[in-house]
Formats: sequence, structure tokens, C-alpha cells
Amino acid sequence: MLAYWLAVAFCLQTVVVRDEATTVEWKMETQRWRESRDRSLRAPDGWLAVSGLFYVQPGRHSFGFGVDCAVRLTAQSSPPLAGTLHVTTDQVTFTAADGVSLLLNGTEAQQGQLKIDLFAGEADSADRLQVGTTTLQLIRRSGRLAVRLRDSQNPLRLSFRGEQWYPIQDEYRVEAKWVPYTEQRLIQIENVKGGVSESRLAGRVEFELQGQHLKLDVLEDSADSLMIVFRDQTSGRDTYGAGRFLSFPIPQDSSVTLDFNRAYNPPCAWNPHTLCPLPPKSNHLPITVAAGARKPADP
Repeated sequence: MLAYWLAVAFCLQTVVVRDEATTVEWKMETQRWRESRDRSLRAPDGWLAVSGLFYVQPGRHSFGFGVDCAVRLTAQSSPPLAGTLHVTTDQVTFTAADGVSLLLNGTEAQQGQLKIDLFAGEADSADRLQVGTTTLQLIRRSGRLAVRLRDSQNPLRLSFRGEQWYPIQDEYRVEAKWVPYTEQRLIQIENVKGGVSESRLAGRVEFELQGQHLKLDVLEDSADSLMIVFRDQTSGRDTYGAGRFLSFPIPQDSSVTLDFNRAYNPPCAWNPHTLCPLPPKSNHLPITVAAGARKPADP
């Protein structure tokens, strides 16, 4: 009998050690994820490099460092007049100013076309037009065409001190029921600038946290990932007021792990030139989620 109970105790000890090892590895993986996100934010073409956003209508729009330019580049490495954008109902072309060298996707070009779907409500051009340390990219948001600028020497990027995080806590890693929507469901999502766009709901998650049964709507994000935009009782106090994001791979079955330790700030938490979706009312949680990213520190 003694041998039996010793064997049981050994097995239980093995399970505990194994669980502890799993927890340690999970925390290390979460920390590595946070460090990877920090590097992504600091990248020369990351969100901290965004230095301007200009909406444009059909017509001609000058761009450069000069104060009279319709699309004003902030980098002093840019010439007063770098070139002109010509926007029509079906295309956007550019022409370099005399003596100015532009790069289209890394290749020198004096003129050319910037491709984008001008009839889509939401779209991002894959083309990049570079002058000095600044790149121009066309985007469409809420059915409006805009030029997004990124400057690798943007002071916001160079002075970034890193994301602020809550300690990693196991209680905020929860198992949720995944309920995919088999029929198309659309939702109107407002952004921080007051624009409204139509987004696709991929489904919802249902889970228990702090003794409450909770539900969150889930948005399509990419070909292999989904995203939740949510608020909770820390929003506006300890965390960013407009809410936070939580991304995860598309579930392969009816369950999914939601790790709020990876809840992260949207770009607009630091950068006034970005457009971020606000959480729908269905994603306003009545609990305190003291996990993941905290409110950015003052510069």
C-alpha cells in the first residue's frame, strides 16, 4: 500500500512540475511576443513612422516640404516641391518635379501610377513612392481617398520609449467558445476621426471571466487571423481610452484561447495621423481587464 501511495505522489509531482514548466514557457513566449511587437512598432516603416495623413479629391496635388504643398512632407530631407499627384475617377498618377529623384517601390521613376481600388470603401495600396526619408502610400477609409506619409526619421519613432504592460497573469488566459457566423454579417464601425466603415463579423466568442458570462464580436482581420476590438473598465484610466485590440488565429474547432495578456494598443494610442476602429457597443466589457498593454506613457 505504501508503494502505491508513493507512486501516486510521484505522478502528482510530475504533473505539477510539468504544469509549472508549461506556465514558465508560456510566460516566456508571451514576453517574446511583446518584444517582437515593440520591434515592429520601432521599424522604419512601422506605425510610429507615420507622419501625416492628407485626404485628396480629384485634381492635382503638389507634395513636398514647402508650406504651400497640398500634401506637405515634414522631413527636411524633402525638397520644397517634390512632385505632383494627379487624381482622377479611375487612377492616380505622379510626376516628379524638375531635378527631383523619386523611387517607386525602390526603383527610380520620374512618373508613373499608384495603384489602388478607387471604388472600395477600405483599401491600402501596395505601392510606395519615396522621396528622401519619406514614403507616400494611398489608402481609402470610409470611402475617401487619402495619402499616408511615413518618415523613417519621424521624431515620434526616434523618441519611442516602449510599450507599457501589465504583468503576465494566468487568470487572463481563458478558454472561449467559438461561434462562427455561416452567413455574412456586416457591422458599422466608427473610427477615432468620426468616419464610419462597414466591416465583416466573423463570429463571436463566449467565455467566463471574473464570475461573469461574456460575449465579444469578432472581426475579420486577415486571411489567417481574427481581431477583437474591445473596451473594459480600465479604458480611459489605466489603459487607452479608445479601447484595445486582441488578435488570434482563425480557430479550427469550436474553442479558442483568448490571452488578454496580449491585448495591445491601436496605432492611434501614440500617433494622431492614424485611423483606428472604435469598439462596437457589444464589445464594452463590464469588468476590469488589468492585462496586456497599459496607457502609453507621456513623451
